[in-house]
Amino acid sequence: MSRRPRPHDTLTEAQKKIVDAAVAAFAEQGFHGTATKEIARRAGVAEATIFKYFPSKRDLLLGVIGPAVERLVGPAMARSMDPLFDATYPTFEAFLRALLAERIAFVRAHPQLVRILAQELPFDAELRLGIAGRVFGPLLEKGITLIEHFQREGQIVGWPPPLVLRCVASTFVGYIVHRVYIAPDAAWDDEAEIERVISFVIRGLSPREPA
Repeated sequence: MSRRPRPHDTLTEAQKKIVDAAVAAFAEQGFHGTATKEIARRAGVAEATIFKYFPSKRDLLLGVIGPAVERLVGPAMARSMDPLFDATYPTFEAFLRALLAERIAFVRAHPQLVRILAQELPFDAELRLGIAGRVFGPLLEKGITLIEHFQREGQIVGWPPPLVLRCVASTFVGYIVHRVYIAPDAAWDDEAEIERVISFVIRGLSPREPA
């Protein structure tokens, strides 16, 4: 069984160098595409030093993701998302605009960690369950409450609130991933693109029956 990762501030200097090198390498090449020899080269240590602290490459992955989620990603998401969900919005559209702007800012502030999470979460149940419990669980409850509010006002379709949130999240994530990671240098018209993404979600979740 993998050992529980220690917080970053309890690591030795050598371990910090290894973890920082692993973050960069995993973000660029993915977990499975990264050799421990490459991580050692980036960290300026012998490959044997990595296995002294992290018995396997998976332990190293957990050493990267675990402290990052507990000390950086989780608190950062709470700081940004709690005020977002606690605020009052006159319309569902106003909420969507605030949510998309916040998510774009968050990804741009933590591009490497978000890339690793996007690469590894779909295929790693242990990581997925841990992050779901520590990060997404508390936010999901607030998001559901907000969706129910807009449903009571008749602004959006009366589907199960978790489904509504998944529809919004999948659309926003698709846009952000393409914008930040897949084609960051394309000739984006960000203002027009955001307007179309917002319009797509609003129309898709409209309570009106289609003609």
